[in-house]
Amino acid sequence: MKKFKQEVYSVFGRIYIPEDLMGKRNLFLHISDTPSAIYPAIRGLLRKLKPQVILHTGDLCDHIKLENNENLMGEFLHDVVKIIRIMEFSSAEEIHITMGNHDKYRALQTLVKKSILHEMDAVLDFGENSYHLSHYYEDVEADPKDFNLYGHNLEDKTEKRRTRWYLNGVEGIHVIERDTGKVHILRYPWGTNDYRYRRRKRGL
Repeated sequence: MKKFKQEVYSVFGRIYIPEDLMGKRNLFLHISDTPSAIYPAIRGLLRKLKPQVILHTGDLCDHIKLENNENLMGEFLHDVVKIIRIMEFSSAEEIHITMGNHDKYRALQTLVKKSILHEMDAVLDFGENSYHLSHYYEDVEADPKDFNLYGHNLEDKTEKRRTRWYLNGVEGIHVIERDTGKVHILRYPWGTNDYRYRRRKRGL
């Protein structure tokens, strides 16, 4: 039933939250490579889930391939404000963002108020666990911690190796229970990868 609900929600552009997560506290949310077409779904997720910490591993506007086309800077600045506001207007106490290859650190510095930007990768300690965040798997693999969060592509899948988690934020949305270390994987809305790779027309 849970899988069926995930599929139905995904088809209708929403993100299904399992009942056992509703009302829980001390939750960490990991997302990555977010095209603007799914911003409304992310807003809905944040309103219902109310995570304590948001961890975004880069490419805030993944529908805009800024790395090889500086002419898209105006479009990037227009759209990136939307996802920043969605995250900063949420109930999250902390927001950490690592830069992706389609992000611009200096431009983002002028736009964020609550978020903490990391130009490269970052290691964060929360309680007894360490979190290594990067847009790139190679960074976290070189210096693995308890939770290793990354994005960029689908090559290196989410998996648990002994006591360490490797979480690919392109593959799925991750909700981590801070108190227990349990990881929940939520499905992005249907068509997210098409928007990432510009196979569909985008819109809000």
